[in-house]
Amino acid sequence: MISKHIKGDKGARYFCSDNWIGFQDKCYYFSEEEQDWNSSRYDCLSQNANLVLITTTKEKHFLKRFKCTSDHWIWRDMTENLTGQWVDENILNKGINMTGNEICFYLNEDGVATARCYTERKWICKKKVP
Repeated sequence: MISKHIKGDKGARYFCSDNWIGFQDKCYYFSEEEQDWNSSRYDCLSQNANLVLITTTKEKHFLKRFKCTSDHWIWRDMTENLTGQWVDENILNKGINMTGNEICFYLNEDGVATARCYTERKWICKKKVP
């Protein structure tokens, strides 16, 4: 079940399903186990979601608050520039610190970092509330 639907006086309301946390119009799943980046992405896809792509500073603060101290895999939406560094205007313009030069991304206490994709970490899935 993706969400719970309740009709009230103010119209339909949607809630995230069990084990998912709502923020704005999205639902987030914070894994308890660890997997590599590809397996983490597959798990999200199997739940009609994707690894979280951080799009706002508010979303970053929400994710950091709920992830606790563990590092979590996130979606990468990046292109490589001529110097071999990853560039994402979305992340750079949102004040999200990013370190590393690998191709898979994770959220840590300092912001966004990169790591080898086979490293096992927890992950965060995101889907829109229907």
